[in-house]
Amino acid sequence: MSGRPSASLSLDLDNKWAYLRAAGREDWEACDSYFEIAIERIVNLLGELGLPLTVFLVGRDLLRDEDVSAIEMFDRLSNWEPGNHSLNHLPWLHTMADQEIQDEIEVTHDRILAKTGIHPVGFRGPGFSCPDEVLRVLDRLDYQYDASVFPTSMAPIARAVFLARTKLRGEQREKAKKLYGGFAAMRNPNQPYMRTLASVGNADGTNMWEVPVTVLPILRTPVHFSYLNFVAQSSVPLAKTYFRMALATCRRLGVTPSLLLHPPDFLGCEDDTDMAYFPGMKMRAAAKLEFMRWALALFAKQFDVKTMFDQVSQLDPTLKRPPKLMASQRPVVSLSSSLNPDVLL
Repeated sequence: MSGRPSASLSLDLDNKWAYLRAAGREDWEACDSYFEIAIERIVNLLGELGLPLTVFLVGRDLLRDEDVSAIEMFDRLSNWEPGNHSLNHLPWLHTMADQEIQDEIEVTHDRILAKTGIHPVGFRGPGFSCPDEVLRVLDRLDYQYDASVFPTSMAPIARAVFLARTKLRGEQREKAKKLYGGFAAMRNPNQPYMRTLASVGNADGTNMWEVPVTVLPILRTPVHFSYLNFVAQSSVPLAKTYFRMALATCRRLGVTPSLLLHPPDFLGCEDDTDMAYFPGMKMRAAAKLEFMRWALALFAKQFDVKTMFDQVSQLDPTLKRPPKLMASQRPVVSLSSSLNPDVLL
């Protein structure tokens, strides 16, 4: 035992197209991918610090061989696990029909299993959206945790900023008005807890672990690294002070944090001008990577950082990780989808 409290680290592997579509860019389907440069930096830095990682994958990004090859770089880490982040990264699952939600999860599940040989056991909804039908589908697929809760007091502010910057119009803009939840979101627990599925129609009362994205205890302001980079681009000392305070408060109050990364946390303003609107993208790569190295090293020093499955299984030893399939055992799935074209927007 390390003597340090448990924690976990995850990455929402959102590709450039997802951000440009969310920003209302009409050319989002034709944009290039930043996976190769971002993933290499992530793997190099986490490998240097000996940190494990849970990577939430979008099914659409398992279509291109170049993106799949970049994702395979995570195998260089000593410990990583893939999670399910939906098929099309539509951040309004709460507005979709049950069959569409099922397709978003199940198609991605099959693609992850086919490409990695690993049965994903965790899910995070884009935009932290997790309606009841998501939990029903996860239960049928034997998932062991959901990670879609973001119990922040700043959800309405974050949504307002997003709507001010995006060019979304019409129906999609209306759907986006429900992103991140309201002030009620902050009433959710701020660390892993058991969630019953009986309230969403599961007759036998099956339970599932919920692993929220940790926020600063009491104030409930964000602690994820994109927010830290947003602060750091104005004042690195302020960002460091805030992060030290957040970790110290978690330790003092017994909160076992689960912190969140995004690919732009490892990209500088010179790497991709299309991403200039994203928080923290005014920093140059060298300065951002230096800050990220400091922050992740501090996190690793103060906490015993694990994958999300390992964090949950420490709380519940009855959970078992499904074995990894050999290449010959992996299912053969069609990577061209027959889903309703409206789902593939």
